Amino acid sequence: AILDQVAQALVDCLAAMELSIFNVNHGFCEAVVRGLRSGFLVPEDYRRLSTSDTLEDMRSALEESDYGTFLQDEPSPLLVSTISKKCYEKLADEFRYVKAQTVEPLATFMDFIAREKMIDNVVMIIQGVLNNKAPIELQEKVHPLGVFEGMKVIMSETFDVQGGFDDVYRIFLVDTPIGPYFEEYLKDADREKDEMSRAGIETSQVGGILTKQDLEIMKATLKKAWLEDFNEFCQGLGGTTAEVMGHMLKMEADFRVLLVTMNALNTNLSTEAKLQDRNSLYPSFGYLYPEGTKELRKVWNDTTVRAALEPYSKYLSLFDQVKQFYEAESGVADGGKSVSGFQSIEDLIYAENVHMYEM
Repeated sequence: AILDQVAQALVDCLAAMELSIFNVNHGFCEAVVRGLRSGFLVPEDYRRLSTSDTLEDMRSALEESDYGTFLQDEPSPLLVSTISKKCYEKLADEFRYVKAQTVEPLATFMDFIAREKMIDNVVMIIQGVLNNKAPIELQEKVHPLGVFEGMKVIMSETFDVQGGFDDVYRIFLVDTPIGPYFEEYLKDADREKDEMSRAGIETSQVGGILTKQDLEIMKATLKKAWLEDFNEFCQGLGGTTAEVMGHMLKMEADFRVLLVTMNALNTNLSTEAKLQDRNSLYPSFGYLYPEGTKELRKVWNDTTVRAALEPYSKYLSLFDQVKQFYEAESGVADGGKSVSGFQSIEDLIYAENVHMYEM
């Protein structure tokens, strides 16, 4: 008991000292972030934007903000896709600049942030390969925050999409930070073949496995592995990082459980034969875990979902808001009313995340 008290006192002391040594490693980086934050659009900027009749007016309205130069080299007429692309590129450039000023463990923390977009990019390119599309044709859809060194080879015009998955496996699944997530997924996807489970997945076998797997399920599995890895890393750091990021990642894990559950409604993933596949996509942490997740593992329709969420007022409220969307979606499949005008769970989660990140 005495040793426990001493250990707790030491932890409290280290927590109190956390800010006293913060500037040694992170002072300049924080100053850069504060500077970037001051460049956010203010109400006056939004007022000018709201009066814009054309995209050219929008470019003019941004001239007095920190976004004044990011469209100046773009020829007229401006396209919505061009504005979106330049915004993401600006975000990625500033992210990389901040990361270049960091030391460990912040550098790894920022790597974890980028890994989510790496997963999006890799899944999109794999889908293109399955459809015999050259990766370079997907260049416009690549999220710049998820770009990594090996992508330069895959996105080159000389890459032969008919060559199968050998290069994709070697570059994407082995030489990247998200490689271990893919490796584990591929082993699980082919777990019924005991010899492959023991020996590992060979590059020549990857194509056959990926061709059979639903890419959305694969993406959800990879996002789950990433979230669990990110949470473990943050909890290992302790202190303010574990406290603040612990809350945000728990919320994100809960949102993922809701997302998977709601999107599985009216599909074969809600059938008894496929419940195990759906349940395997639930993260093993969060505010819903373990009691709420345990109940949600049993649900198969909106009535059972609502009953499982009864103890969680915030999530029950989200469910009630999107219930009409999924009822309408089911009706469309049966020739009923359109889903337009209703919000999906993705819409509400996006709004909730924006509010949480602002806080």
